[in-house]
Amino acid sequence: MAAAASASAGVSALSSRRRVARGATSTRRAASAASSSSSTTTTRRCRTTTRRGLVVADADADADASSSGKKKVVFVGGTGRVGSSAAAALLASDPSLEIVLAGRDRASFDAATTRRPSLSSSSSFVAVDVADPASLAAAIANASLVVHSAGPFQGGGDGGAVLRAAIDAKVPYLDVCDDASYATRAKSTHAEAIAAGVPCVVTGGIYPGVSNLMARDMIDANVAASAEGEDVAVEYVLYSYFCAGSGGVGDTILATSYMLCGEDVQCWEGDEEVVTRPATQRKVVDFGKKCGKREVFLYNLPEVKSAREVFGAETVKARFGTSPGIWNLAMTTMASVVPKETLLNKDTARALAGLSAPLVRAVDAIVGERTAMRVDVKLKNGKLAGGVFNHPSLSVAVGNSTAAFAAAMLRGETKPGVWYPEEEGAIADRDALFAQASEGCDNFVLNKAAWMLESKPINLGFGMYLEV
Repeated sequence: MAAAASASAGVSALSSRRRVARGATSTRRAASAASSSSSTTTTRRCRTTTRRGLVVADADADADASSSGKKKVVFVGGTGRVGSSAAAALLASDPSLEIVLAGRDRASFDAATTRRPSLSSSSSFVAVDVADPASLAAAIANASLVVHSAGPFQGGGDGGAVLRAAIDAKVPYLDVCDDASYATRAKSTHAEAIAAGVPCVVTGGIYPGVSNLMARDMIDANVAASAEGEDVAVEYVLYSYFCAGSGGVGDTILATSYMLCGEDVQCWEGDEEVVTRPATQRKVVDFGKKCGKREVFLYNLPEVKSAREVFGAETVKARFGTSPGIWNLAMTTMASVVPKETLLNKDTARALAGLSAPLVRAVDAIVGERTAMRVDVKLKNGKLAGGVFNHPSLSVAVGNSTAAFAAAMLRGETKPGVWYPEEEGAIADRDALFAQASEGCDNFVLNKAAWMLESKPINLGFGMYLEV
């Protein structure tokens, strides 16, 4: 009943926003006319640009950002691969920022700055224990934004400790959570964040994150293009993701993948909630040029529930696949034969990630780090749209995407509360976020017909394709 009420609310909201969506979409499209040849078809491509600047920070002192005039951004988990990538990307977009990487020990900070040399003389380190409220409070004091990437978020993660600390300190909060349960718990603090006047965005990375906004953008455009009296309720939102190998994003992501193999999948089909096993319902999806057709499988991801709640979509599913195909086989086998309790144990997942990491890295050297996502939406009036985001490196793309959300929040675009990316209160200027997130993309298109997204690859077998 709750799910049905949520879906009804989503449909009502879409209908009531028809006129608003038309006006907002028209205004945004007009503002973007120089980079778009059509008011209903948006194509965005960005080349990577490198901007370097030095912001010297004292690694042994917590500088007061308010007195220095600089905006301080604290990355909890910033010494990890995702956090350091995001920090480097954000610093490149705004060298005036004070960047603080919060992690367990200085050795991890040294490793992070070795991976991202731009951070070596332009960021500071602070030791933090997310299980210690005092440690968290000290780490984020006087910050303009805290970015939480200390996963895995599966299995409860930090129990919402970083979000709680941010609200208590009245510091805006962003996380890259990829776990449905964690995101739901974070959303439960929405009223508290509003009362405290604290803007918060959960699941604000690449997928989920940018993918949610792609769906929002295409739905709004097609609602605005619909005639009065047409049924503009959302029939489906389908998320499909691909990553070659591990994407070069570290052992935490490997652990996350193993834990997802232990989570039952919650999705919606024809307005009915469906709970099924993970790594099932194989589907071949065309991700376009330089990626081609890839096999993807159902997993339990937070953007499914948020699309149901926000859009009222009757069918919502999220699939993910990797290459070579043997990795997909390993994941489906693991989901079928290994007890859920084992896979959902954090220590076990981390141990498995550590054991498999050398082999995964060896394969990464062969298959690369390419990532792609495709989002397909359909309204009840028959209007269809699809979008593709295709980048040669997941580690770079996730950094750019997270930095784009952070930059938007630093510009003051987010209202107080805890928001999913696709909610109205989260991001005011989607075009600006898309432009920053898609830097270096080989292909980023929105609101296209399905046939316009397709490639013509040659199947080499074993889950490998060659584009022609």
